[in-house]
Amino acid sequence: MNIYHSTCPSCGNEADHLVDGNIIAVRCAHCGYWAGELSGTQERRLKRHQDRRMGSGDHDAHPILTPEEYWALTYLIRLAQSNTGQSGRVANFLLSWWNSASCGAFDLTDLWGLDDEITQAMQVVIRFLCRRQHYPDTLGLKAEFQALIEQWRPHLLEEEA
Repeated sequence: MNIYHSTCPSCGNEADHLVDGNIIAVRCAHCGYWAGELSGTQERRLKRHQDRRMGSGDHDAHPILTPEEYWALTYLIRLAQSNTGQSGRVANFLLSWWNSASCGAFDLTDLWGLDDEITQAMQVVIRFLCRRQHYPDTLGLKAEFQALIEQWRPHLLEEEA
C-alpha cells in the first residue's frame, strides 16, 4: 500500500490518497472527508501514517521540522544505525546529505532495494530539503550523523587524524 498526499476534494487541504493495487481510498484528517474502503490492516497503516503527519505527541515539537518530518528523519537514522542491507542504503542517503563530497553521493538505484515505508520517509526528507535548506547539524543532529560516519565511513575519521 502506498500513501500519497494531494488536495482534499471537499475542503482543499492536504489529504491522504491510498493506493493498494487497484483499490484507491481518500481520507482527509482536516475535514473528515472519506471515500473508498480499507481492510483492517490498511486502516491501521493509515492511522499510523496520519499520527506521524499530524503529530502523535511522542516528542517535543521541533523548532524547524514538522511532526511528519521529525518522524521520517529519526526513523531513517534508526534504520541507518542498524546493520542490514537496507540500513546501508539509508546511511548512504543520509550521509550524502551530510557531505556528498567526502561521504559519497546517493546512488538512485539504491532505492530499488528499499521497502515502501523507507522510500516514503526518504520522500518526506527530500520534500523538507526542497522547502527548507538545512544541513543535519543545524537541526541538532550532528552527534547522530557523526555516529553514522563512524559506523559507515570509518576511513574518514582516520583521514582526519
